[in-house]
Amino acid sequence: MPYVFDVEVFSMAKNKVQVVRDHILNMLENREIHSGERIAAAREIAEQLGVSFLKVQQAVESLCQDGVLYSHSRKGTFVQENWHMRVLAENICVYNPVEFFPWIPDLLSMIEGYIPGLRSTFAFRRGMLELRTTSHVLTEFDSYMDLSPIFEECYPDRSVFFEKPFRPFEVNQRMVGIPFAFSPRVIFYRPSMFKKAGIPLPSAGWKWDDFINSVEALKKVLPKSGLINWSAAQYLLMVFILRAGGRLFAPGEEDPVTLDSPEVLRGLELFRDLGARVERVHSPDATYHMAFMNGGAAMYLGGRHFMDFILRAGHDDWDTAPLPLFDGGVDSTAQATDLICVRKSCASPDLAKQYVKAMLSEEVQDFIGQQKHNIPIRRSSAFKSLNLDDPRDSLFAAEISKISTDFNLQPPFPGAFVLKGLQRIIEEDLDIKSGLDELASAARTIIKVNGEYSPN
Repeated sequence: MPYVFDVEVFSMAKNKVQVVRDHILNMLENREIHSGERIAAAREIAEQLGVSFLKVQQAVESLCQDGVLYSHSRKGTFVQENWHMRVLAENICVYNPVEFFPWIPDLLSMIEGYIPGLRSTFAFRRGMLELRTTSHVLTEFDSYMDLSPIFEECYPDRSVFFEKPFRPFEVNQRMVGIPFAFSPRVIFYRPSMFKKAGIPLPSAGWKWDDFINSVEALKKVLPKSGLINWSAAQYLLMVFILRAGGRLFAPGEEDPVTLDSPEVLRGLELFRDLGARVERVHSPDATYHMAFMNGGAAMYLGGRHFMDFILRAGHDDWDTAPLPLFDGGVDSTAQATDLICVRKSCASPDLAKQYVKAMLSEEVQDFIGQQKHNIPIRRSSAFKSLNLDDPRDSLFAAEISKISTDFNLQPPFPGAFVLKGLQRIIEEDLDIKSGLDELASAARTIIKVNGEYSPN
């Protein structure tokens, strides 16, 4: 049987089998051994770690059962080609890459205080315990445990937390993810750049035309690559669609597919218009972040987590503004969410409970608030974190009420399929109207074939 993480065992010192497992897994994480390569012989590992040959054999066998290694008669033990796709009982997957968030080791140390023996991983794509984002959870929600019984047991008084961020993740009477931290999205900008370009600073109530005029004026002092972050990222597409008053699906309607509506079309047209004015070759976020910190970029559209980077860089030449208003649109924004998730394959309900309690504890929530990494879901921690005397930070508090939760990306609606289709329309410069019509027709067919939908 596969190796099973036992909370009681790991409340004590790590046993020898786990020490050997960690040794081999760390070598994989550190790229000291690679797919298809042979690992050291059991006797060599035993001598190196000072453990018995039997314990090494048990550890290696457990990793073979988990699909990380495989044994070849008379040739030795080798690394599986797809080892990084395996779900291990002791793995916890959080934000990646870790260099983006240097406080992650401290966070993980706190969690290990609740659940000793966990190992954080950045090489494995999945963990038994995870911290995921909105679109991932809503399009792959069936992979995750229903956490509602655990949440209700641990926190019968839900008023301790912000309520609205939970709504998108309560699917078919299941809580597929628990919000850990959340944020509205705003525009970060450098006042010095706007002054250098001789244009007004962004302010509440500014319009799309004001925004585009600023983009054009900033070209006088910056290259196109430094105007604003732009790519076919799903979260950016959804920001523009929701801001234009559109949504992809409308549960309860006779025809629940609304992604071919004039509002969605308008949102994507504006998004493409912006892309035509800026550098369309998308650079990694880390590259753009660094450009903003070094004064080589003027604006960034994102959530409160971007404050973490700015404050660590020690710059004070920055401010925040709401997203510009679209003509005929709505004053709303897509919610950025970090979610606590547990894989269905988790064999220990107590492990899931300990994870939820740790992540929602006042200690951990206060810590994440101190990092300015989005807004903690625990109200008391959020109030400690938000600096209402600083307009740059208080904007996030004001924008909370404008967050839209109309994602509807989970089945029976083919959310993952549609999001990929929207990305393709933008990336390949396809005709937006024709692309949306074709995508909507396919979505209706999928819903009909699945036979899972009936309007209220």
